[in-house]
Amino acid sequence: MKRKTPLLLIALFVLGLAVSAGPAAYAQESDTQELAVESVFAVIESEARLDTFESLVEAAALADNLDQDGPFTVFAPTDQAWAAFEAKNTETDISMTDLLLYHIVNGRYSPEVLANRRSLPTLHGAPISFETQGATILLNESARVTGTALEASNGVVYVIDTVLAPEANSLFSSPLGSTDQSFAQVLEQEGQFHTFLSLAEQAGLMELLEDMDGKYTLFVPTDEAFADFNQDLLEQWMADPEGELNTILSYHIVTDRLSINQIANDDFLPTLEGRPLVVTTGEDFQVYINGQPVKTFNIRAGNGVIHVVDGVLTP
Repeated sequence: MKRKTPLLLIALFVLGLAVSAGPAAYAQESDTQELAVESVFAVIESEARLDTFESLVEAAALADNLDQDGPFTVFAPTDQAWAAFEAKNTETDISMTDLLLYHIVNGRYSPEVLANRRSLPTLHGAPISFETQGATILLNESARVTGTALEASNGVVYVIDTVLAPEANSLFSSPLGSTDQSFAQVLEQEGQFHTFLSLAEQAGLMELLEDMDGKYTLFVPTDEAFADFNQDLLEQWMADPEGELNTILSYHIVTDRLSINQIANDDFLPTLEGRPLVVTTGEDFQVYINGQPVKTFNIRAGNGVIHVVDGVLTP
């Protein structure tokens, strides 16, 4: 099959993760690596049970990356696994390229190392979890590694019996926002957070919103939410911008990057202000913060994540 030229975006993505993985990821070298002469993609091509995976990798323009770059650890589902996945998932929110990247880890990891790891980040961004049951390695509590590791010159391939997919509502799969922009830029572009941005500027919090080295979670009320709020109390806060106003807005900021899935599994979230936010979940899986429903979630920014709430949060 004719290979497509990899997209620059994917190539840069792979390169960036290769740099970020650091020396530890490359320390998992196997003695058989010296004997391996075929690339990761050539190993996949040579396995008849991986024809579907091979075709999808080529269609996503990832073949040259797996042929020339690395090292990579690839978890390749069998043809049977793909058939079962396609039968069950007629519609999916994740692109095929992202799904394939979720099966690739930067670095070479031997079976012995995998057996002692709890998780590893993938090229998609979301992690894969590992556990052992006897001599069997389980991925995400469902997929099993079948057979032995297939060594390659630039990595290793493990054949698995189930297609892996990131959890629903994964932050890494969110199409909202942009990791190339700060909170301030993303909120400005969204067009419904002018009041929050204006108040943040008065409260002296714009530096935090613009700091691309930060890692925060913002719960941001819409302009409509502020309009529906007690205006006398809002004016009282505005009269003391670096005191009361700063306190209230800091109560909307958590000093960690949390996806909606992580939030839903917590009861309390410590805030920049100091007092915690209370998390509850309804029967319809709606997440509430201090009783206010989260309307839109997982809006990405370079310095964290934004979740839109339906009202102003107060301690």
